[in-house]
Amino acid sequence: MKYLLIPLLGIIVFACKPNRLKIDVSDIEADVKIYRVDSLLYAGTSEEAIENITSIYPNHQNFIDIYTQQILKLGEAGTDEFNQNLRRFLNDSVYTQVGVETQKVFANIDDLKKQFESGYKHLRYYFPDTELPDIYTYASGFNHSLVVGDNFIGVALDKYLGSDCVFYRYLGIHQYIINTMYPQKMVPDAFYAWAVTEYPNTSENEHLLSNMIYEGKLTYFVEAMMPQMPDSVIMGYSARKLEWCEKHEAAMWTYLVERKLLYSSDKLEMRKYLENAPFTQPFTDESPGRTGIWLGWQILRSYMNKHPELSLAELMETNDAQLILSQSGYFPE
Repeated sequence: MKYLLIPLLGIIVFACKPNRLKIDVSDIEADVKIYRVDSLLYAGTSEEAIENITSIYPNHQNFIDIYTQQILKLGEAGTDEFNQNLRRFLNDSVYTQVGVETQKVFANIDDLKKQFESGYKHLRYYFPDTELPDIYTYASGFNHSLVVGDNFIGVALDKYLGSDCVFYRYLGIHQYIINTMYPQKMVPDAFYAWAVTEYPNTSENEHLLSNMIYEGKLTYFVEAMMPQMPDSVIMGYSARKLEWCEKHEAAMWTYLVERKLLYSSDKLEMRKYLENAPFTQPFTDESPGRTGIWLGWQILRSYMNKHPELSLAELMETNDAQLILSQSGYFPE
């Protein structure tokens, strides 16, 4: 079994550039199945929660095993160890308050379901033979935001309660991370996580450019699944941070080229441009973090616009970063 646990990783701005990804999928059928495991935990007493999880275990074993053993670390569902640990988990006053808040924020998940349905229609359009994964919503205890396994995606609702959630500050989470922990960010993150498992980084050249192209390709995939989603949400940027990138795109690219950083394999150097941070350290503190990924996304956009004959499936199988850059015609001015 494969699975991926993804730890914690916006004001809206609409891009005005031509977008070949905005297609009509209204006639495509895409059935989305969402299982509210979080509601099973918080719908009643701890004994009812034990009974709820035990009752669904036979038909949802793949997810429940990962959830109870890898995420909550409570043991195998149905065992005495699990029952005792789940009682302690649910009787903890903090997690009880978090559960109440989670059920309040996500009392209605119609918007969440609509976003997944739209994304799945696009997924089926580009990858018609792909089996659509089931969706599980769960309470993570502030552990993993997302889990991807055999034909399922799990999303931790308590990691998307909104940037004004008091619990995040109690936990000492940095503000630039809190700013991305809102409901609209959940589905783009889920499609990113799915893409990581389906298309792992197999590049033989471990340098800044290869990572920029790989992450840019994943971001382009998310855009393809959700072409109506603002760039700011996909990247987890505020409007001001996104505007900064657009304004300084050419300057950032020139900086990397002139200093011969694109082919640097220095991990500390690469982290400056790829890892989540309040800003990109070599640039001004008005910049966002992960500007290398944003630039990679722009390269991928340019590449796909230059090659309309290429399908998204073909792109996702292409791992030659130098070829993509060379044939992208990317040159910001």
